[in-house]
Amino acid sequence: MNGIRILTIASAATFLGGCAATGSGGPAFLSYDDCFFARSMTDWRPLDNRNLVVFTGARRAYHVQLAMPSMSLRFEDTIAFTDRDGRICPYGGDSIVVNGFMPDRIPIASIRRMDENQLEDLYRTYNIAGPEIIDAPELAGEDE
Repeated sequence: MNGIRILTIASAATFLGGCAATGSGGPAFLSYDDCFFARSMTDWRPLDNRNLVVFTGARRAYHVQLAMPSMSLRFEDTIAFTDRDGRICPYGGDSIVVNGFMPDRIPIASIRRMDENQLEDLYRTYNIAGPEIIDAPELAGEDE
C-alpha cells in the first residue's frame, strides 16, 4: 500500500514539475501559443455544436474545441469566456459561456492556433464558406 502512495506522489510531483517548467501554468507539452487574451478577441464563428473559430485583434485564428456539445452555440450572437488570468488556454479550467435558452458553461478541451491554409482546410472540413478575414496576409502575424 505504501508503494502505491509513493508512486502517486512521485507521479504528481513529476507532472507539477512539468507545469512549472513552462512558466505558463500549463503542462510542458502544451504550447503557450495555443492561448489568446480574452480582451483581444474580435470575432468568432461556430463550426458545429462543439467547435468554433475565434479571431483576435492581431488577425490570428484559433480553433477551439469544447469538452461537450452546446445545442445553442450555432445560434448565438454573443459568447463569453471564464478564465483565471485573462488568457484563454486549453488547460487550467478555462471555459466558454453560451447564453442560449439555458446558459451553458462548457470547459474548453483544446485550442489550436491556425495559419491561413489551416483555417481554409478547417472550413472545408465543416463545409463552411470562409469569411473575408482569411484573405488578410497578416492572419498569422504577431499578437500584441
